Amino acid sequence: MSWGYEMLYKGITLLQIEYFIAVAKSLNFTDAARNLYVSQPSLSKQIALLEKEIGVQLFNRSTRGVRLTPAGAVLYKELGNVLDTIHEAIEKSSKKDLGEEGSITIGCLDTIDTDNFLPPFVKCFRERHKGINMVFEKHSFKALREKLMGGSLDIIFTLSFEIEDAPDIVYDTIFNSKSSIVMSTGNPLSKKEYITFEDIRDEDFVFISRDESPKGFDGVISLCRSHGFTPNIVKQLPNIGSLLFSVESGLGIAILDFNIRMKNSNLKHFEIENDQIAIVMAWKKDNMNPSVSLFTNSVLSR
Repeated sequence: MSWGYEMLYKGITLLQIEYFIAVAKSLNFTDAARNLYVSQPSLSKQIALLEKEIGVQLFNRSTRGVRLTPAGAVLYKELGNVLDTIHEAIEKSSKKDLGEEGSITIGCLDTIDTDNFLPPFVKCFRERHKGINMVFEKHSFKALREKLMGGSLDIIFTLSFEIEDAPDIVYDTIFNSKSSIVMSTGNPLSKKEYITFEDIRDEDFVFISRDESPKGFDGVISLCRSHGFTPNIVKQLPNIGSLLFSVESGLGIAILDFNIRMKNSNLKHFEIENDQIAIVMAWKKDNMNPSVSLFTNSVLSR
């Protein structure tokens, strides 16, 4: 059946290519016209226009039948299954637009407790878009930022201060969390029911390095200074895992997001009142993957 539209390239239309392939396959104008549901004169006219545009004869017609000329044979070989390929591409793009096919890569902070929020989002999305493949990765603060900006991650879940000033990044708050003071159970302060910043002003602190999380590093210092002291930083660590190990070992205390996984019984944390941290979903504004808008809309509509 004819596609019913044309795509021009130097005067040659997709319709003419379709007609040429049909005749080349059957080597019979009558059969080709019947298969295309067009009249034979219409078919012959389009073949003649194609031959005129290319400047060569594509078929030899005689009383013994139709044969491809050398030029026609080359064209037929080069075109191959081009119509099938075009049709398949259009069909795939249509399915992607409808959310029936595609893939999406989602990154999460490696130490954040995603069990609190991510599974319901994923379950809802999968129910609506079963044909979309979902890939999940976990990375550090810095790696998440870089992979999102570099395009290897479509969407990330992280803390708001990590991307709020990043260019061309769109983000929405998923929920608000609180900061917490984390210390070893061997620290005498851990026996208290609650603690204040006055209690920790003389404590040693361990930090995530400024290179790993510039905003996080500066934010903790600002928080302490707002309570009248500058923290004594004894160590800067490259990741949350090594930071928690250092805290457990008694090297110092730390201030972290309350949702950071702390399943070690040798650690104790105290929530900090009136210090909220937003957990956000972020993606690049110019990301053309249709699955991104499908997923973000699904999450934000809940």
